[in-house]
This record gives sequence, structure tokens and C-alpha cells, in this order.
Amino acid sequence: MKEMKVNLRIKIIYTCIIAVFVSVFLIMQYSFNRSRNLLITQEAGIISQYMNRNELALTEVTDSIRKLSAASSTNKQVASYLNQSCDGNVYSSENVSRIRAVEETLTFYRNIFFDYRLHYIILGADSTVYSVADGIDNSSYFGEKFAQSVREQPWYRQFLEGKEVSGWIAPCIYNDKGVFKDRIESGKDEEFILFIRRIKDYNSLKFLGVSFVSFPTENLSQVLIPYDGAALALFDKGNHLIYTTEQSDILDDISAGRLAEDLQEDQDYFHYTKDGQEYLVNHVTMAGTGWSMVNLVPLSHITQAVDKLHSTVTSLTVLMALGACMVCLAMYFYVNAPLNRLIHKVSGVNIGGTKISDMEDAKGRQMPVFGIVEAELEISRMVDYIEKLSAQTIKQKEIEQNLRYEMLRAQINPHFLFNTLNVIKWSAMISGAGNIADMITSLGILLESTMNRREEEVPLKEEIRVVKAWVEIKNWGLKNRIELVTDIPQELEEFKVIKFFLQPLAENAVLHGMGEAAHGTIWVAAEQYGERVCVTVQDNGVGMEQGKLDEILKEMDENSKKRHVTGIGLTSIHELMKVRYGPDYGLYIESRVGYGTKVFAVFPYRRGSGTC
Repeated sequence: MKEMKVNLRIKIIYTCIIAVFVSVFLIMQYSFNRSRNLLITQEAGIISQYMNRNELALTEVTDSIRKLSAASSTNKQVASYLNQSCDGNVYSSENVSRIRAVEETLTFYRNIFFDYRLHYIILGADSTVYSVADGIDNSSYFGEKFAQSVREQPWYRQFLEGKEVSGWIAPCIYNDKGVFKDRIESGKDEEFILFIRRIKDYNSLKFLGVSFVSFPTENLSQVLIPYDGAALALFDKGNHLIYTTEQSDILDDISAGRLAEDLQEDQDYFHYTKDGQEYLVNHVTMAGTGWSMVNLVPLSHITQAVDKLHSTVTSLTVLMALGACMVCLAMYFYVNAPLNRLIHKVSGVNIGGTKISDMEDAKGRQMPVFGIVEAELEISRMVDYIEKLSAQTIKQKEIEQNLRYEMLRAQINPHFLFNTLNVIKWSAMISGAGNIADMITSLGILLESTMNRREEEVPLKEEIRVVKAWVEIKNWGLKNRIELVTDIPQELEEFKVIKFFLQPLAENAVLHGMGEAAHGTIWVAAEQYGERVCVTVQDNGVGMEQGKLDEILKEMDENSKKRHVTGIGLTSIHELMKVRYGPDYGLYIESRVGYGTKVFAVFPYRRGSGTC
């Protein structure tokens, strides 16, 4: 039971520690999550500012491209040149001059509206090509190839067949020769954002041709500035990727339309998880073009400082929890070790012939590892036992004194001696003094036993001898009406019992049991039962009713000093035996009316030298 309490206490300590650290961990987790969310919200706002800046920069580029493209329609000189026909003589001096004049005008507008590399090509209605191509050595050859290749593009034929005045083709791919491609095949192939416009005469609305302003997507790297650690991408209305700073699988999901609903939401950012990694996705839709600009940044990049701090604090918390458990365990056993040794030593203390560990409430209990509470209980138990033993010792002395007094008063009083002497006198007068010697011998035995106070315990056979002497003397007055029968095994003759305990039991049997009976028998027997020896005094007297027997037993249990019920010395003998041998020993009485009374005196049996 103690071990269970100790183990339970250790479990409670560890449970409390774990509960405290779990609470701290949960609070810390909540605080970090809140801080992380606040940081993400703050960074989302900063990224939105980046996105707004990039939107303005890209809008400025697209507006410049529109203005540059519109110059071919609004400039009357350009319109006039385009309205003229080469009449099939492409290489005539007049046609060459016309082409050069248009290209110089386009270059002029290009320098005004645009600071980036571009290709400005006009395909006239008469199939004349006007070309301003930055970074191209032979712009005329480039323009011819461009015009030839663009006529083969489905989107161009669809544009001519439609009624739209202008439109964006992004992305489109062609090489440095002006040949369009479906995909990039070599280092000479390049992606462009192409703006196409119909050119009409301002007055007559005559179709004069088509202008192409082509802007390399690589120039967007100078226009669009991505957030640190993020991928910035540009998509057209059909979610086709126009430009990106770096490749990502999420861009494929956007192109496939999997994020269409998220990109249409009013909120300018959302979270998206791909392959177990969470991303913060900011997006903005450009008003003029309908394009979508998307910024992708891993949340781990945004929250890496907080996550690192969280990981560090969590590790420290776990280490502190483990350290606290180890310290508590070490302190528990460090403090308990000396207490344990002290309690084991206290438990082995012999007080009044009884070890603390042999006390009644300690029987069968093993000595576990003690705690402070157990130490207090064990020492308190020892102090209580000492106090109890001291009180029993004082009480035992008082009982012994009272018992001696009662026995002397009951057995050796002037009245008894006087009657005895009278009996001796008359017996000597009537008879020739034949039995006087035996009577005097019996009296001597009684007087010797009574006056010898050196020993508290005597052999059982000595008590039998005293009782026989008392019965022999008593029979002189009762005319041999009392018969004493003894049955003592030889091995119990030397068994030591309380001195002068048997004679009061025999006297009570005569005084309260025999009465005026013509003949009475007292049986005295002894028998060993395991670790106990029972001495029985039985008479064949009148017996007692159950009510009176209960009253006697109650009086003996209540340690009453009254003698009007129990007779000579029964309570004193009973209390003396309990004090001397323990609460399990003493006198026990059985009685039935008409069958006599039986008194059991129970003693502890101790081996060795015949002592008890």
C-alpha cells in the first residue's frame, strides 16, 4: 500500500509537471501561431504594395505601346504615305523614300514613348513592310520575313476577319529573322508581347494596313520587381503564362484553371498548398489588358524567422521539461534517501520488548522507499506508541499494587487467619491432632507464596501447588465438599504464568459457584494451542444467567474497579495480563445456569527455557 502511495505521488508530481509544461507549450503555440498569422498578414500587405507598384509600371509600359501603335493612325503624314501605293514597283526610288520616311517617323515616336527594346512593324495594305527593329542588323529583311510569317498565323487571320481595332497577342515567339515559332527551339528564339492594331485613314476610314508593336518579355525583368524570395508571373485572360521570374508547379495549376475561383475573389491574396508546402498567393488583375499578375512566395520564407524562434523555444521548453523531471526525481530520492535510512532505523528500535516494525498496525507491511509524509507518519506512530507504552506501564504498576492488596486482603486477612486457627484448635481438641500437621503445611505454602514478592511470574506447577494448599485448607471448613482435579501436561509444568492468578479464580468458583452445594468439583487444566497456552478453571456450580455474565464481561472490558459483580480480582488479573502480554491475552468466561462456570486464562507461548 505504501509503495502504491509513493508511486502515486511520483506520478502526481510528474503529471503536474507535464500539465504545466503542456499548458506553457499550448500557450506558446497559440502565441507563435498568432504572431505567425499577423506576420503573414503584414507581409501580404507589403507584397500587395509591390504588386500595385508592378501593376502601375506594367500599365505604363502597355499604355506606351498603345500610344506608339496609335501614332500610325493619328499621324497624317504616315497615313498619307500608307495611302500611297507602290504600284508593284517596290524598289522604286519613290517607294524607298516613302518607306524611309515612315520608318523615321516611327523611330521618332519610338524614342518619345518608349525606352525599351522593341520591334515596330507596319504591314501596309499594298503589302509594303515598314520596320523599326531594335537589335536587328537588317531591319528590312527582318520586316519582310516577319510580314511573311505573320500572315500564316491563325490569330492574325482571325484578327483580319474580325472587327476588333486592336488586341494583344501574348506570348508569341519568333526568332531574329522574324519567323514565328510555336515554341522556343534555340537561343535565337524569343518571347514577345505583341500589340496589333488596324490602321485606317482618319477621314475616309480606308484600311491602310496593320501595325505590330512587339515588346520582348525579357524586358519585363526591368519593369516588374518581385518580392524577395517570391516568384512573379503574368498571365493573359486565358490564363496562359506570359512571363515569370522562376518556374513553379503552381503556375501550371493556374494555367490549367485550378485556381480560377481563387483568382476571381475580391481578396487580393490567398493560401495555396502544393506538395505539402504552403504558399501565399497575391494577385491583381490589370484593368486595361485583363491580365493577371500573380506573386507566389512560400510561407516558410516569410515566417522563417518566427519558425526558427519557435523551433528553438520549443526545443528549449522540452529540454527544460526533461531537466525539471530529472531534477525532481533526483531531489525526491536525494531527500528521501536519508529519511528512508532514518525510518528503517526507527522501525528497528526495540521499545519495551517490541520493535516498531512488529507493532500491530505494521504487521505484514514491507518497508518501501519513504517520502517526507511517510517519515512524519512513521515518527508520529513511534511517539504515539511510546506514549501508549508509558501509560500502560504506569497502569500496570497500579494494577499490580491493587492486585497484591486484593489478594492479601482476600487470602490473608485477620478473619481468615482467625478461622483457620480456630479450626486447628478444635481439630486438635476433638481428634488426636492427626491432620493438624497437613493443615499447617498447607497454610505455610499459602503464606510462603503470598509473602514472596521477588518474582512476578512463577511456573504453572507452583500455582497448582498453591491452589491445592488453599483447597485443602478450605475443605477443613467445608467438610471436604470441594474436589480439585488438575490436568497439566508435563511440558507445561514449567510454563511461567502471573504469580497468584489461579487461587482467586478457584476462590471465585467456591464463593459464587458452589454456594451450599453438598459437593463441588473444580477442574484445572492447561493446553497449548499453537503460540498460545490456555489455563482453564471450571466448576460444576450453579452457573450464571446470560445477563449477569454480560454484565461481568462488560465490567471487565470497561476496566472498572468495582468488585460487587466480578468478585475477587478478576478485573485486576484480566487487566494485568493484557498489559503484560498484549490485548489478545487475558481472561474469558463462559457460564450456563445449572452447568457451572468456565474461566479461560490465555497466555502467549514462547519457546526457550520454558518461559512465556
